[in-house]
Amino acid sequence: MRTARILLTVIALILLAGARPSAAADVAVWAYDFPQWSEGEWEARSATLPPGTRHVYANVEDGPRFLLDDESHASNIQRVVSTARGRSGVLVHALMLQDTRWLDDHTGALERLARIISLNRFRPEEAFAGVHVDVEPHTLEAWECGSIPERRALLQKLQKLFARIGSGLPPPRRGGQGRLRFSAALPWWISVVSADIPEASPRRFFESLDEIVLTAYGDPGGPLVGGFAAALLHRLNDVRLWRDVPTGKGIRIGLATYEYKSAQDLLATIRGLDRAFARRRDYRGTAIFHLAGNYGAPLTASVRGLVRDAAGNPVAGAQVRVGERVTATNHCGGFVFRDLPASKGEIEIKGVGFQATTVPVVNLTPGRELEIPPIVLRPGSPPPGSQSQTR
Repeated sequence: MRTARILLTVIALILLAGARPSAAADVAVWAYDFPQWSEGEWEARSATLPPGTRHVYANVEDGPRFLLDDESHASNIQRVVSTARGRSGVLVHALMLQDTRWLDDHTGALERLARIISLNRFRPEEAFAGVHVDVEPHTLEAWECGSIPERRALLQKLQKLFARIGSGLPPPRRGGQGRLRFSAALPWWISVVSADIPEASPRRFFESLDEIVLTAYGDPGGPLVGGFAAALLHRLNDVRLWRDVPTGKGIRIGLATYEYKSAQDLLATIRGLDRAFARRRDYRGTAIFHLAGNYGAPLTASVRGLVRDAAGNPVAGAQVRVGERVTATNHCGGFVFRDLPASKGEIEIKGVGFQATTVPVVNLTPGRELEIPPIVLRPGSPPPGSQSQTR
């Protein structure tokens, strides 16, 4: 009888282990104004954190300035780090390297990492729990206009940067304690790109990273994804994202406040994601962009196009105007206008050595991006005094 009870208990524990949500599922938030916080303000600030928040990605940069190089800033930031951990159990990760220039400045990146490591050693009671990096090569014109080999080269540069940072992290102390966790924000579509570019596979990023934060927001025009967990799952239930995640590492889903009508809508989506991914041991929870962000940004339309000459070659530097807004085509002839409120309009294109052209644009839909057919410019002289501009 006793043996039977023991056997039943073991079976029940196994079933419960398989049914319970991921042990590490929680919430992280980006806090860009963290350097302005104080110890005394922590209670008020923590009250604005979403339920279940256990991590804060705290900005420690001000443009090109590294705030931890300034003793006054460093001391204040570290006191708040200590307060967050001591009073609320919230772990603070230093948010750094928020510019694509770091792709070519590994030395500078390692200098910033070394400063964090030094501060942690000097004040272990005020130590950062990790470093979080947000370098986005896909925002570069070289990505927008690049071929598959050129995009692959950009991702290789990003992974080399991550590898250098990973190699600069000190080993954990005895018992596995004390190691800085290394995480980075990456776009949700890396799994799609990995079909053509193996370097985009999450498995390759996990060679250096402990955690990937997939930014499942920011589509052109508005929240194509946000609002419902089901819409997110349509993209995130991709086996290429989740296969081969190493033991002890994981994926977090990034959400943006502006894509939700209210905090309640956002929390409902968080709960939906937690339920959907509950059985995945590599699911770490969600990350919210960002703590001071607004809810319910209005949906706007976007339009994207290409400008070509009669031979099909891209026309770079052509002036493109929609109403009062003006931009110029990039070196592959591309342009994009975002935040267009009107449902229709006209695009005016002028290029040196070409006839000016006007193209009607219809079917602009709030929350969507319209890609129009290539615009062909014919040889001719532009009106006197016209110049390419960028705004």
